[in-house]
This record gives sequence, structure tokens and C-alpha cells, in this order.
Amino acid sequence: MRKGLNGGKTRWRLCLWRGVIIMMACSILYYLPSLISLAGGTSLGEKLDVLHNFYGLDFYALTFFAPVVYAAYVFGVREAILASLASMLILVPYMLLLLPYPEALFRPTAFAMILSAVGAVVAMLQRNDEQRRQRLQEFKCLHDVGKAAEESQSIDDFLRRVVELIPQSMSHPAETRARITFRGKSCQSTNFKEFPHKIQESLRVNGENLGSIEIYTASGNSVLREQSPFITALAEEIGGTIRKMELEQSLKQYSEQLEEMVKERTRELEEAQDKLVRSERLAAVGELASGVGHELRNPLNVIKSCIYLLNMTLADKADEETISTLKLLDQQVDISNKIVTDLLTFTRVRPPSLEQVDFHNLIRESLSRIRVPEGIKVVTNFDGQSPKVLVDAEQIGRALANIVSNALQAMDGKGVLRVNTGIDEGYAWVKFEDTGCGIPEENLDKIFEPLFTTKPKGIGLGLAITKRLVEQNNGVIEVTSQVGKGTTFAVKLPLCKEEAN
Repeated sequence: MRKGLNGGKTRWRLCLWRGVIIMMACSILYYLPSLISLAGGTSLGEKLDVLHNFYGLDFYALTFFAPVVYAAYVFGVREAILASLASMLILVPYMLLLLPYPEALFRPTAFAMILSAVGAVVAMLQRNDEQRRQRLQEFKCLHDVGKAAEESQSIDDFLRRVVELIPQSMSHPAETRARITFRGKSCQSTNFKEFPHKIQESLRVNGENLGSIEIYTASGNSVLREQSPFITALAEEIGGTIRKMELEQSLKQYSEQLEEMVKERTRELEEAQDKLVRSERLAAVGELASGVGHELRNPLNVIKSCIYLLNMTLADKADEETISTLKLLDQQVDISNKIVTDLLTFTRVRPPSLEQVDFHNLIRESLSRIRVPEGIKVVTNFDGQSPKVLVDAEQIGRALANIVSNALQAMDGKGVLRVNTGIDEGYAWVKFEDTGCGIPEENLDKIFEPLFTTKPKGIGLGLAITKRLVEQNNGVIEVTSQVGKGTTFAVKLPLCKEEAN
């Protein structure tokens, strides 16, 4: 603060000393002929003295226009008049002592009046020029504020730029600092100091007070008073710009929210459409199952009985080709019978009959239902003592058997099936990890949908039935897969209360 004050005083003193030096130089020049004559150079003194009255003009006196004009230009009208009076006092001795006529005082007085008038005119012209430059600086500042608003990414960035622009538009930039307070946050210009002289304006928009702008200076309150209209206009410009930026940010946020809402709504509509398609598929499956299920199962049973009778009749007489054909026929009847069973099971799944079941035994029984090819090895790793789960043993056994059957089919007669178990947060889990072909990422979300299948055989109901059986027993089924490395199905089933505690 003192540095700013001292800087202003130092500059003022420097200008004053310059004026004094100019005045002294003019005085020496004015009295130079007389001084030379007194020093013995009478002839030279008389020659130089001619300019004191050259065709009625005192050319030496004209030099006093220099300090008067300097005072008017640097300080103002009052200082120019004082310089004129000082010039008159310097001229008086010469007029009284060296001029021969009695009206000698009239000349310096008239000359001082002329100097004062010239000084006043110069001061007013200088003042007008300073005001014009100041207005241009103020207009430029207002323009730069608008430009800063266009280039700023946020209100904070805008305020940081503005507080650096404000001092540059004031009469004494080096001695001016600015601070803007907006909604409790403050932004200050570089090397901010609270100088003793201050002006403050509120940032008001439509009656709402957004904050304030404070301008500090070491140059005096008169400077701030002169620029008060500009500071008021600046506060209005900043306040209006801030409100505009707030509205733009609000509009942008609303636009982003609206875009997100549209995406969310679109996603909901897509899910609703998927559910509708799934419902239509389920309805089609239900109609198909109820319409042809029993009609297909009866002839299939007849065919299977006939195959059995043919095997009994031709046991010792049939050749290998006939036996192979009957065996193939029996397998295809089993496949057809499974499809019918899946159809009926999917449309008529009964509510589960929950009971306490030994988890590890349930898994072993499910594995025993499936015939494992010779090229596939099943590795079990049951963790600790077998927990009790609260499920329908028949439904969960069927679901686990479906998972094992799919894993064996994926390995195509060669590979390893690992079965691991464990307990986690109130659930007993079992993981079936195969080394099969894997499932493409784009199909992972579809494998549990009814009628979706990538197999040449089957109608895509096995995993859909499995998921339904697990979930209606309060369980969870998850799948991870990597093409070419294998697939892992994880089933979590709720523990009995005693086990969970």
C-alpha cells in the first residue's frame, strides 16, 4: 500500500522539479545579457540585450511560455496560473531596475495575464485530450469484457480475465487493483492490495444482487469520482454477462439432462419392446406346447417301444448296420422327447417346494444324471463341509444338469470340466468351468432368452428353463466366457438360516 502511495508522490515531485528547472533555465536566459554586462562583457551584453526589445517584443520573456505550458500540461490550470505569477515575479526586477519608463510594472503584469490565459487554454486542451483517451480506454475495456465472456469456458475464468482488464482502463493502472465478489466467491487482480481509496458497485440484475465490484487506488478519491459513471456501467455489463453465462450453463445442463432423459426413455422403450417380443415368443411357445406336446409325445413313445421290440427280436439275427440304425433311431427319439419335455416344462413350471438340501450331494446327483464322454474329464473341488441350501431339489437338480449338459456339448467330446464350490454372503455357489469353444460377447446377453440357440439341434429353451428354475428358487445365475478358451457358469443358492448365521 505504502509503495503505491510513495510511487505517486515520487512521480509528482519529479514533475515539480522538472518545472522548477525549466523555470530557472528561462530566468537565467532572461537575465543573461545583464549578467554578461556586469561581468565586463559590455559589448556582448548590449548585443544580446537587443532581444529584450526587438521591434517591441521581448523575445527572452517568450521563453517563460515553456514552464507555464509544462505546468498546464502536467498539472492543470491552477498550476499554470501559479507558474505565470512566478514568471511575473521573475520579470519585475528587470522591469523596475533596467527599463527607463515609469510604466515598467505594466509589462510583466500584462505578460503574466497572457501566460495565464495560454496556460489555461493548454490545460483545458490537455484535460480534454486526457478525457478523450480515458473514454477510449473505458470503451475498450467494455468491449474486452464482452470478448472475454465469449472466450471464457466458465464464470470463474471470465472473472479472472475481467479483474485484470479493469486496472488497465483506469487513469493510473499501476496504482489500481480490482476485486469481484460473486455468490460468496472472490476473484482478485494480480498483486492485489487494498489501497486507501476505494469505490464499490453492486452487480445487480433485475433487482437481484449477484455480488459486487471493488476498485482500489492510491491516486485519490477524485480519480474514482471522475470514473464513477464508467464503473457503474462496468458493473452493469459484468452483472449482465454473468447472468447470461449462468443461463447458458443452465440451458446446457438442461440440454445434457434432456439428452440423457431421451437416451433413458429410448432404452426403456427398447427394453419394453424386447419384453413384448419375448412375451410373444413365450405365447407362441405356450400355444405350441399345449397344442402339440401330448400329440407328439404319444407317437414318440410308440416309436420307442417299437425300437425296443425290434432290438429284442433281432438281438441275435441283425447285422451291425441294422443295430447301428436302430441305435441312431433311438437317440433321435430321445432328442425329440427332450424337446417336447422342454416345451412342457417351460410353459408349466410349478412353484418350487423349498426344503433343506445338502448342497454337495445335490451337485453330485446332477452330475450323475449326465453321461460323460470318454474324452472329457470332470474335476470336482468341493470347498469344506457341505452346506445346507433352501431350494427345490428336483428343480435345481434339473437346472444344474442342463448346465453340465451344455458344457459337455461345448467341449465336443474332449476337454476338462471343473466344478468348484464355496460360500459367500449368505449364498452357496457352484461354478462349472469348461474348456469348450466359448460364447461370443455379443451373444452373452441373449443365451437365456427363449428360442435363442446357436446349436444345430434344440430349440433354445434349455438355458431359459435353467435361469427360470434358479431364479424362482431365489438364486442367481451368471456367465462369463472367452471365445476359444471356455465358459464359466456360476449358480448362487440361498443358505438355510442356520447356515447363514
